[in-house]
Amino acid sequence: MKQVLLILPPGFELAEASAFCDVFGWNMLAGDKSTRLVCAGKTFDIPTSFNHTMRADILFSQIVTDDFAALALPGGFARYGYYTILDDADFLRLLRDFAAAKKWIAAVCTGALLLGAGGLLAERRATTYTGEEGRWLRQLAGYGAIISQENPCIDKHIITSRDPASAPVVALSLLARLTNTKNAEQVAQMMGY
Repeated sequence: MKQVLLILPPGFELAEASAFCDVFGWNMLAGDKSTRLVCAGKTFDIPTSFNHTMRADILFSQIVTDDFAALALPGGFARYGYYTILDDADFLRLLRDFAAAKKWIAAVCTGALLLGAGGLLAERRATTYTGEEGRWLRQLAGYGAIISQENPCIDKHIITSRDPASAPVVALSLLARLTNTKNAEQVAQMMGY
C-alpha cells in the first residue's frame, strides 16, 4: 500500500485539501485500492481558511519519510496564518526529505510558494496563484522558479497548479503517477470528471 502524506498548514484551503481526500478515497473504494491518504499537521486540530477546523491523523514530528510515496500540499491564505508553517523546522525537513528522495510532491495554488520558500523550486518550471496582478507569480520567481503557463505544471517529480479549481486535476495526476493512467481515468470517470 502506497501512502500519500497530505500536509495541512494552518489556514489551508478546504476545497484544495478535500480534492486529495476525495480522489484517494475513491481510489480505495472503487479504484485499485493501492493508496492511502494520511493527513498531517503541526498540531492535531488545524485551523483552516474561513475559520473551520480539521483534525490530522499524525503530527509532523512523528512522520518517517520512508513510510510515504508522495506528499500533497493545499494552498491557503496569509490572513489565516498559512505562511507561519515556514517557521516549523519539522515541516521544512519533510519538504527537503521528500525532494531529496525524489518522491512525488504535489502543491495546489499558493502551496507552490511554500515549496519555493523551502528551496524546492529553484531552476524548475512551476506555477502558482495568478491573481492580484501577478503578485504571487513574482514571489515564486523570486525563489528561483521558472514561471510556467501550464496548469498543472509538472517538472520532474513536482506538480504545481494555479488555483482551487485545479485541485482535482492535481490529485488525479498524482494518483496516475502512483498507480497508473488507466486507474486514474477510471476514478475520474466514477467521480464525474
